[in-house]
Amino acid sequence: MANETVAHAWSMTTFVHLRRRLEIFSLRWQARFDTKLINQAIPWVLAAVLGGLLLSLSLARARQLDAGTELSIHLQGLWLIGEGFEPLSSVAGHNLLWEQAAFILYPIALLTTLLPDQATLLSLQSAALGFAVVPLWRLARDVGRLKTGAAVAVVFAYCMYPAVHTLNLADFHPEALAVPALFAALLLVLKQRWKWFVPVALLIVICRSDLAFALSGLGLLVVARGERRQGAAISLVSAVYGLLSLTVIQPRFNAGRFPHIEAFSDFGTGSFGSVLWGFISAPHAVLAEALSQANFEKIVFLLAPVMLLPLVAIRYVVPVIPLFAIYLVADVPVGQASEASQTVPMISFVFVATVFALARSGRVLVERVNVDRRLLTALMLTASLFFLRDAPSSFYERPWDWGRQETLDVVRQSAANQIPADASVRASEQVLPLLSNRARLYELHALDDPNAAALAATLQVEWIVFDVVSVPDWSPLDIESFDLDIRRSGFERLEVASGQAGRTIRLYRLRNVVQS
Repeated sequence: MANETVAHAWSMTTFVHLRRRLEIFSLRWQARFDTKLINQAIPWVLAAVLGGLLLSLSLARARQLDAGTELSIHLQGLWLIGEGFEPLSSVAGHNLLWEQAAFILYPIALLTTLLPDQATLLSLQSAALGFAVVPLWRLARDVGRLKTGAAVAVVFAYCMYPAVHTLNLADFHPEALAVPALFAALLLVLKQRWKWFVPVALLIVICRSDLAFALSGLGLLVVARGERRQGAAISLVSAVYGLLSLTVIQPRFNAGRFPHIEAFSDFGTGSFGSVLWGFISAPHAVLAEALSQANFEKIVFLLAPVMLLPLVAIRYVVPVIPLFAIYLVADVPVGQASEASQTVPMISFVFVATVFALARSGRVLVERVNVDRRLLTALMLTASLFFLRDAPSSFYERPWDWGRQETLDVVRQSAANQIPADASVRASEQVLPLLSNRARLYELHALDDPNAAALAATLQVEWIVFDVVSVPDWSPLDIESFDLDIRRSGFERLEVASGQAGRTIRLYRLRNVVQS
């Protein structure tokens, strides 16, 4: 019995000794990484690696023609701007500035007149999401005062964050370019660098106008931190611009119509005032919709990958909650890709709150906050698990196989090449990005009824590209019925390719239309 006690005591002493040596080894290496040169270089290296990875994934997806309507809408809008017209997209059915007053499209259009449009758009989006690592690192190190290991854990969680990967692969959204600017705005506010805040805030609102309300909430946070004059100015100016954009600027681009009337049709009709009164008069309905099961899953999707740590520093999330609640209430297409742009304001505030939650959980050693390694390990493991489960570029999706053009992709490109540049076209979603450099382009919607779909497909166009892949629920009889109705409407079917791929892509031309 005595021998067992001695052996147990010896093993415990050995364990404690090894643990202390491990801590000393870890602290020594962190001290080496805490040098000024390393501290400045690490975020740029990580940003370049993440941006390159995200870009390779988005380009691979576009190469295999998995991109869809959103990308084609912006490609067409940028082409129109480059040609000297307003971005009145026939695919979207309205002026792109009507949706969110994304004036950032104009400087982007200058780039796409000199560089390949699709690659430029996707490169800008991926680079922006990657570059967000830099202000996030500075927030963790300069504001949260975290040691290098903790800062790396936060950045790792961002790199694995499913919302970032979903946004990167959800075609193109101008608001994605505001992600690093939102991080920068938070950094400037928390470091009281007011001189640079104005240009950064301007960049944010020209990416998406309603992000002004996130800035307004940020102003209230500044007030709560003691800078009342600066905070009040930020909050007031941002709120005024947001309201002015909703009620004056955006309606100007679509005959005075309120831009989001369809999304909030359950609360009001016809004007911003009616929707606002609907919110005020029925707060229970707003709350019930915001906390529905589907919306609860969105909230978990944003908070769970960072171990719910933002709830520990909730004051840094509160400023964006009203805007995000409005997003949750809006009636928009369901799906992570369709709703990806709504996560933009939440991404930055969630990670800033995570930084402060880690800072609170650690203890100060000299000048830096030392966070328990077990907590950091748990954060990184949790981020990895949710990446594997929720990210569209998860290993389970086999992204290393992306980018391979199959026979069907070649046939799609061949069909697009046969259509004259000045022709009016209606095409399935998969083919739209190949035809975006034209003024009269429309989406072929896959309706439940093939006869109704055929009738709608023939309106206002001279050419039709029908991709059978876009109607997975149709039977072979439905497809042939659609084909017969199209030809009865005065269109002739042209040969694209032989074999199964040729039967999958069907190209039609209005009779008596001469192909140039």
